[in-house]
Amino acid sequence: MTLQGAKQLIKQWTDSDHRWITVPVTIAALFVLFVLFKSCQGIAYSFTNECRIYRLGYPIDQARTLAAVLSDEQADSFVVRGEYDSIAYPLLSERYFIAKNFDRYLAYHKIDTTLTALNDIVAVVNVGHDLDREASAVPCDISKGQLMLVNGRHYLDENYKPDSLVAFQRTYCYEEQRALGAVVQAFLTMQQECKKQTDAHLMVNSAYRSYKQQIGTYKRNEKGYAARPGGSEHQTGLAIDVTSLQHPMRWSFDTSKEGVWMREHCHEYGFILRYPKKHAQVMGYNYEPWHLRYVGKETAKRVHDEDITFDEYYAYYIENPHAKALR
Repeated sequence: MTLQGAKQLIKQWTDSDHRWITVPVTIAALFVLFVLFKSCQGIAYSFTNECRIYRLGYPIDQARTLAAVLSDEQADSFVVRGEYDSIAYPLLSERYFIAKNFDRYLAYHKIDTTLTALNDIVAVVNVGHDLDREASAVPCDISKGQLMLVNGRHYLDENYKPDSLVAFQRTYCYEEQRALGAVVQAFLTMQQECKKQTDAHLMVNSAYRSYKQQIGTYKRNEKGYAARPGGSEHQTGLAIDVTSLQHPMRWSFDTSKEGVWMREHCHEYGFILRYPKKHAQVMGYNYEPWHLRYVGKETAKRVHDEDITFDEYYAYYIENPHAKALR
């Protein structure tokens, strides 16, 4: 058929006498287009993270939520596992969940079966105790000031020394001790209030220690009660070890009325108990009832009220990509 003949045929079919025929043809054509469109949509959906996660056995609402939270890279890693994980969705509801740590939460859950509570798994991973301490070590971010994090994975340079150290009055220390001015003033205020309420006399047993001094401290103390050089908060001038005249021995101070008072009230003066007993497994450090760290009243109150460690606070409220919105 020539082009001219085709034009004539189309004209005939569209004449008023034949127009009724074009209605079903048009409807049929639209239906075919609709089916093709939905098919394309279905094919495209099958490649989405939501669909891929759904195929692992998650209900559609859980798959949708997981897909919204995970990055494409995380979703790929998650799907490659090829298995349903019962803790994946519940993890999203954990108070201190950090999206970038999702893969590590799942991996650690399989490695350490002694931790069954999701909040413990989240805490351990957030503070980095699922990682090799030396391989994952990074320099301490001293720009954070009184909120700098120093531990086995965040280390200070051997030449680091805080500015403007102030000496404690000898009335409050067994031998000469120094710390940052804010720490000295906060301790003095706390000491006086403790004296009023318990009639006990708090004393500073140890405060600032240089990197070189920490070498000797580390060698003298039993494992687990002294940080490696560079990993001690004492080098920041923000940490103090506290006892009392009535209970100068560290462990007797733990159960003394002034020791109990200090643990319950130190946050009111900007201090936190740095290594609490109930968080020893998360911290990776032994309980030290005498070791206080100055972080300021606002942070100390939050750490106390939320019953978390400073490491957890730092991971969630400072390092977390969404930290500003959380604060």
